[in-house]
Amino acid sequence: MKKIMLIFVAMCLSLSAFGQEVDMKTLWERGNHLYSASDWNGAVATYDSIVNAGWESAPLYYNLGSACFKAGKKGEAILNYYRAQRLAPADGDIAYNLAYAESFVKDKIEAVPEFILSRWKVSISRLMSANAWGVVSLLLLGVMLVAAAFYLLALRRSIRKTGFVVALVATVGLLLSLVFGGEARANLLRDNQAIVLSTAAAVKASPEKTGKDLFILHEGTKVEVLDTFGEWSEIRIADGNEGWIRSTSIEII
Repeated sequence: MKKIMLIFVAMCLSLSAFGQEVDMKTLWERGNHLYSASDWNGAVATYDSIVNAGWESAPLYYNLGSACFKAGKKGEAILNYYRAQRLAPADGDIAYNLAYAESFVKDKIEAVPEFILSRWKVSISRLMSANAWGVVSLLLLGVMLVAAAFYLLALRRSIRKTGFVVALVATVGLLLSLVFGGEARANLLRDNQAIVLSTAAAVKASPEKTGKDLFILHEGTKVEVLDTFGEWSEIRIADGNEGWIRSTSIEII
């Protein structure tokens, strides 16, 4: 009887998941239809309802970002383009639309120069998703093991030499893929980047309303969240300046 009950519960859960998937597909198609009909706010509301239901994908965030941009919500557009890029870092359309949306941001902040190797690591890691880097690492591991086996077991010297070279190259490639894959995974899990959504927000020297105003940030500016205290978040902008901003003025990517 207990086994029958467990099977029944499993069937109910499966049917519920299937029903949710059908509902999400219907909402997705409705959102696309509203977008095609130039009902930007309707499209935003529909895509948002899918996100709020716990679903996420690069195309969903991309479409939501595009609808927000058309609706004049530049900050939300940038936020969702970044979310799309987090899931699909190599997508050229996402990168183009994100750069275009950011060109409308009022704050033109000159970033602190990064060490060239750090820039290369980040740039290369974005060529593929974290999962794709994982697949590359597994393939290189397989090649390395096979080549090592040829090197250790082959009788002919030429085959052993080839096996050694291939194993060495595969090992170097494996180490690099692990580094780039680790960076891609870290970017996927990073939760300290945020976008300013308020039209204008004062950044203060202390986490209090009466704190001294340091500078003003505008909609669409990207910040790094360092800490939180009550209703305030300590942030750092690209040029290294830091301060406190109301948490309601920003949203985590």
